[in-house]
Amino acid sequence: MGRHAESSGTPFDLRRTAQIAGLTGGLAWVLALFLPDGGSLETILLRVGAVLLTVALLGLGLLLVRGDVLALRLFVAVAVPVLVWGVFGIVHQSLSDSGLVDAVFGAVVGLVCALGIGHQGSRVPRATL
Repeated sequence: MGRHAESSGTPFDLRRTAQIAGLTGGLAWVLALFLPDGGSLETILLRVGAVLLTVALLGLGLLLVRGDVLALRLFVAVAVPVLVWGVFGIVHQSLSDSGLVDAVFGAVVGLVCALGIGHQGSRVPRATL
């Protein structure tokens, strides 16, 4: 018989942790836009936000693979942040206002995570093979 999605080894806490980390990191990057350039608080917000966004991307990578193959889950968990940060780095260097790029990226990630937190209510268990 198939297993239900809730018992397939993907803990609900991992999804919630990734979403909260993404929302908090995104908010930190948006707040950094409104602080004076080069200030120590701006630097702290950008660094803490980057760590939180990386945690969110690692969690997303772990949740993308459903299965018991740990090596594949870990590979995807590392590949997702590397890919996203690589594309972000290219966009960041190609545009003139890096603070705006940071804020837009943070706002997008924060909004997606906030929508995910609000959408958790109506989950119907589905059988898997």
